Amino acid sequence: MTELTLPAPVKGAPLAHRESHWREYTVSAAILVLLLMAAEVSVSHGWVSPLVLAAPSNIWLVLVDGFSSGFYLPHLRSTLSSILAGFFIAGSSAILMAGLLASIPVLERILTPFFVAFQSMPKVAIAPLIVIWFGFGELSKTVIVITACFFPILMNALHGLKLRDRDHLELMRSLGASRMQLFVRLRLPHALPYIFAGLHIGVIFALIGTVVAEFVGTNAGVGYVMLQSKANFDIASVYACLLLLMVIGVLLHGLMKQLEKRVAFWAQDISQVSA
Repeated sequence: MTELTLPAPVKGAPLAHRESHWREYTVSAAILVLLLMAAEVSVSHGWVSPLVLAAPSNIWLVLVDGFSSGFYLPHLRSTLSSILAGFFIAGSSAILMAGLLASIPVLERILTPFFVAFQSMPKVAIAPLIVIWFGFGELSKTVIVITACFFPILMNALHGLKLRDRDHLELMRSLGASRMQLFVRLRLPHALPYIFAGLHIGVIFALIGTVVAEFVGTNAGVGYVMLQSKANFDIASVYACLLLLMVIGVLLHGLMKQLEKRVAFWAQDISQVSA
């Protein structure tokens, strides 16, 4: 009998994939350096007004001075605590609500118009009301963050939970699976990519909601520092605050990507194979 020989796995594929990523990161870093050099030259030669664009060197000096003096640390702590607290409360409650609505279709049809109406309301418009209701401070910031990121997570999670594989569903029902087993073993795993899509959107909305809250109702946070810097026409400090917020957003997005790789690893593998 002739023996069947299976093709050997391609060992260099993961290495080539990593090298491709490093090349892309190198190109991104080069573009960033060119943009910073262009901004520095434009401001130093007077091509752009210093009231419009701050030189990157001045922004760097503001950041170094602010961190060395400890000025930014309490404001960063205030911003991060509001983001994490509001995002955790909104994410957990939105996923639980999506599970409830997906299990009771009548309740979904009753409540969905209210959810859509509230979601279409600009959060900047209701932020002053929340400050009036809950007062100045961390509580109002957290409530604004919850209202900002609750509904994107809810809608994505609900959409994912409503999708199911009919063959798997019929198989589990024929084996006598309960509704809880169907939810935990079938609907929730299939919905994880949609849930994480909502979480990715929600964590950025949490950052936006925190900055809005710091604009209208607190005396601490990076957004509050930006507002004070704008009032003093300190353009370098405004750009420094923007840079801090950008770094926070990138770090939160990266943390969510790592969490998704650990929890919904099969979805990551499929996307990499298709790519």
